[in-house]
Amino acid sequence: MQIHSKPGLADLKRLRQRAQAADTPVPARPRKKRRNASDKKSGERAPPPDSGDAGTTAGVRPETATEPLTAEDKALFRQAVKSARPLAPSNRAILPPAPTAPAPILKQRRQAAAGAEAAAPAPISDHYASPRLAPDASHFVQAGYGPDLLKKLAKGQWPIGASLDLHGATLDEARLRMDSFLRSCLQHGIRCVRIVHGKGHGSRNNAPVLKETVRRWLTQLEDVMAYAECDERDGGAGAVQVLLRANEKPDS
Repeated sequence: MQIHSKPGLADLKRLRQRAQAADTPVPARPRKKRRNASDKKSGERAPPPDSGDAGTTAGVRPETATEPLTAEDKALFRQAVKSARPLAPSNRAILPPAPTAPAPILKQRRQAAAGAEAAAPAPISDHYASPRLAPDASHFVQAGYGPDLLKKLAKGQWPIGASLDLHGATLDEARLRMDSFLRSCLQHGIRCVRIVHGKGHGSRNNAPVLKETVRRWLTQLEDVMAYAECDERDGGAGAVQVLLRANEKPDS
C-alpha cells in the first residue's frame, strides 16, 4: 500500500525551483564555422553565428520554453498558501511633498515671527543726550511740552500697553530690539510702554552702561514725547515708562 505524505514546505521549495528553472532562458552557444585555407590567407573574418530559426526566440533553445504548471504543482501551491489572509486596508494616502515657499517669502515670515522690521533702525548715538534730559536721567520731556506731561504720565493717565525686557542684551542687540519694539507699538497705536533695562548691578565695575545708554537713545527719538522712571512696583530705577506720539492712522 502506498502512503501519500501531506505537502509541506519542502514541496513548495521544489515547486519554486522548477518554476525558476523554467523561466530562466539559457543562452545558445555560438556556432563555430570552419574557415578554409583561402579564408585564412585572405584575412577575412568569419560571418556572425546564426541567430537561430525564425520561429524561435533569438539565442534561446526551443527546448527551454516555459513549461506550464501541472495540476499537482497547482495543488501544492494552494496547500502551501491556504492559511494566508489578505492585509487589511490601511486607508492611508501617500501625498506629494508640500511645495517650498520662495526664499523672499520665507525671509519675510521669519522676520515677522521674530518681530523684526525690514526698515533699518534710526541712527542714534550711544553718548549724546538731549539737553532736556534731567541731570540724574530720571525723566525727559521733548521740546514743546511742559512738566504737566510728566505729572500725567506719573499718575497713570496712559496705562502701560506693552513692555520690553532688555536684561542680558548687548548694546547692539538692545538697539535693534528696542527699535523693533517701538515701531510695532506705534503701528498698533500703543501710546505708553515700559522698557526694562536693569539697574546695572551685574555689569562690569557695577557701571549701569545699558541703563544710561537706553535713556540717551530715548531722548534722540522724535516719536518719544517723554519718559519717567517707573515706580518700585514696576521696576523702579531699572525701568522707564515711555509716552509715544499718537499714530494718526494705526494699522488694523
